[in-house]
Amino acid sequence: MSISGSDFSQPLAEVVNYLFTRRESLLNSWRTICENESGTGKVSQLSREEFNNQIPTILDILELRLLSKPQQVILDVAAQAHGLHRWQKTYSLIETMGELNVLTQTLFNGLKLYTELYPDTDKALLVFVYDQINLVMQQTIHGSVQKYDELQRLQASSRAATLQQAVDQMQELSLERSEMLRTSSHDLRGSFGIISSAAMMLKMEDFTLDERRQFLDMMVQSLKNVHGMMTGLMDLSRLEAGQESLLIESLDAAELLKDIVSSAQSMAAEKNIILRADGANTLLVETDRIKLYRIIQNILINALKYTPSNALHPAIVSVSWSSEGDYRWAFSIQDSGPGIPDTLSGIFTNQLRPTVEATAVMEPDQAEPVVVLPNGMPQIPSSDQLAELTNHATKSEGVGLQIVKRLCKLLDANLDIESVKGRGTLVRVRLPIHHSGI
Repeated sequence: MSISGSDFSQPLAEVVNYLFTRRESLLNSWRTICENESGTGKVSQLSREEFNNQIPTILDILELRLLSKPQQVILDVAAQAHGLHRWQKTYSLIETMGELNVLTQTLFNGLKLYTELYPDTDKALLVFVYDQINLVMQQTIHGSVQKYDELQRLQASSRAATLQQAVDQMQELSLERSEMLRTSSHDLRGSFGIISSAAMMLKMEDFTLDERRQFLDMMVQSLKNVHGMMTGLMDLSRLEAGQESLLIESLDAAELLKDIVSSAQSMAAEKNIILRADGANTLLVETDRIKLYRIIQNILINALKYTPSNALHPAIVSVSWSSEGDYRWAFSIQDSGPGIPDTLSGIFTNQLRPTVEATAVMEPDQAEPVVVLPNGMPQIPSSDQLAELTNHATKSEGVGLQIVKRLCKLLDANLDIESVKGRGTLVRVRLPIHHSGI
């Protein structure tokens, strides 16, 4: 026959009252033992309330069970809350279970003292109390461990997702770098091919002095292209290695933009391009002057290179800037070139996603972008072919886009690109007015 609390109504009330009166002492004893046994210093870092977390509630539930009274708090809920607390305090599962086992033994010791103080207590009553203490503490340990296991599985899942994300990012970066290097290698081979072909032409005796000068100019231009690409690759390597530091200062972004546009007017005039600058007369911001200059210059030069010459109807490249509220400002450079080239589709798709939403300035276009660079080099091209190849070779901007992207990241800037085949490209850069680094 099972024993219930109603069988020992009055004596059981006396035991419950004793345990309640001794509660503070039992909890202090529990903390002291845990502090001495852990050796980690975690217990000493917790306040009394933090260390006792949920345990007074669990002891209240024990009292109600001993007295066969209804429980307003579910034991499993309190136990799981205790497990969550210990998890948040960076306890291990073994440390948490160890503390609860010490508490169980402390309660048994308190009951043992009761038998010494009141030796005439009914043994059956003491067995009943021991059983209830053991049952409550086992449920507490189970609930705490269950919560801990749940949190551990969630953490493991989160870590796995984070690791997978890191792996995916590394793979994406590897593909992007491979595409960029493939494009750069193709461009370099093209430039060296032009140099080699022009050199072969100069060896022939059938060309006039003017034609030889033309071939020599092509060689010089191609060497400039090679130098520019190699410099870009070195700049990109330095950015990726984290060797660039920020020098934040207050400056007038409008004045800087106007100066850059003014210095590029000669390049625009050579191609019969109208270069316009529109924006506020003054735009005070806090940023790195040199890096901002490099971003603007890279984008503007690419826009001028990609915009085709037209002797009868000059094309336009527009540069504009404005503030966007009290915290951000933006500048935009729009050209009427062929759009993002096919040779940059990988970099463009993976890194510089085009804006095709309703707020886009240019119409979205899903057609294939134009091809800018040729697939092969003739062994001995004609002078017209060499001129065309030289013109195309100057238009490689894969490394430039990578550099712009890296610099934008350093300046906490957002880079948006809208591109439509045959109509041109709009590059918009948004930056904070007050840089967090200042």
